[in-house]
Amino acid sequence: MKIADQYEDRGSKGVCLVNPEFAKLVDDAANVKTSGRWGAMDAKIKRLAATPGDGNEWYVQLFGALCCQVFSEYHQLETAYSDGRENASLLAWRARNLLELSVWSKYFTTSRVHARRLYEDAGRDVLDLFSAFEKWGQATAQSTDWLGPLASGKQELSQRAAAEGIETLEGSYKSVAKAAEDCGISDHYRLFFKMLSKFAHPTAMQILGVPDEARHSLQRDFFFSHGCLFFAGAFAALESEASE
Repeated sequence: MKIADQYEDRGSKGVCLVNPEFAKLVDDAANVKTSGRWGAMDAKIKRLAATPGDGNEWYVQLFGALCCQVFSEYHQLETAYSDGRENASLLAWRARNLLELSVWSKYFTTSRVHARRLYEDAGRDVLDLFSAFEKWGQATAQSTDWLGPLASGKQELSQRAAAEGIETLEGSYKSVAKAAEDCGISDHYRLFFKMLSKFAHPTAMQILGVPDEARHSLQRDFFFSHGCLFFAGAFAALESEASE
């Protein structure tokens, strides 16, 4: 099954936003599905997967995974908006995910070095999680039987990384904020990340806010439409890479 087939005939059909600027952002994103652009991307991924080229497997894997994640997150955003029962917080969270994916997509396509850094950081993310559990286990005096598998897991992870040609997983992973800075979109990223985070979590502002249906409706439209904007940006970056 093609990636796009999983999501056809769902989402923003019938969506009508009063604000014409918001509506244009939604239409631009929907056009990716209806114009055949995603189908062309899907075909490109299949061709690359069939003949990735010597030493290029990791790159094709990362490219395909980014494409799938971007479209999947967009589908989830559409579904959350179309289901009128979902509140604005979920849409803010989905939009923030797409904002981050748009940064990673641009970072990935900026240079081969950046792409490799993102690929290797998958191992650093897992190592960071193992280390967090290990520190918690030591701080709370967990038994060595419980801590042992964590140490083994870290060792196995390092061995797998070495087999992939990754010299070391030591050091911090690349933050999305730093990736945005490297891509020259730091100000844009910081603003939208801050704003969406205020609504995606139960912040004091959210907890103490007075319910207002009109404001809530406007928030839903804003978060949905800007999530569509971030999706379109992410897709455009990946599409440019696919055309090369």
